[in-house]
Amino acid sequence: MEEFDALEVIARTKGKVEMDNVPTGQKLFPMWGWLTAVTYLLEFVLWQVFHGEWCLWLWIAIPLVGLPLMYIIIHRDHERTHIRTHESRLVLDYWIFAACVFGAGGFLFGFLGVYEVAENPLICLLIGIGAFITGEVVRFRPMIVGGLAGAGLGVVSFVLQGDLWIYQILFIVAVAVVSLIIPGCLFEKNLKHGV
Repeated sequence: MEEFDALEVIARTKGKVEMDNVPTGQKLFPMWGWLTAVTYLLEFVLWQVFHGEWCLWLWIAIPLVGLPLMYIIIHRDHERTHIRTHESRLVLDYWIFAACVFGAGGFLFGFLGVYEVAENPLICLLIGIGAFITGEVVRFRPMIVGGLAGAGLGVVSFVLQGDLWIYQILFIVAVAVVSLIIPGCLFEKNLKHGV
């Protein structure tokens, strides 16, 4: 009987250690991906219909909707609401930095009237690099590949200048799908199945 109790304690301890290495809020990748993809797709469609400057400011909905959702997702994860490893802190710091660049760049490039020159490709690059870094930390190959693909799409989107700049928005949608939604859903599925 004592042997089974010891095995149960070992199994619980092993499971706790493995869960401690999983990032808090693993549902955040798909959530931010869907939010980004839908918002930018809507922005693209509205621009095609109305050609109004106001269409290009629709991205402000992403933090307005995403931040409360992120708060809910993280606080539903009661067991692991704090960061336990140095690598997890670095990943979180990167995403905070990227969010600040998105916001500051969006306003700066928007008010200067050069939004289409660099902001959209920069968003693609930052999302791709962030997914790659996160994938490296959690050692999840689809996230690494998705991050590299997203960064590559960001580089390619710099080519779309002049009248073609509006298609950069579709590159953001593609990066959200390739770098956030697909790897995030696969990662969540693997966690549920214990892979």
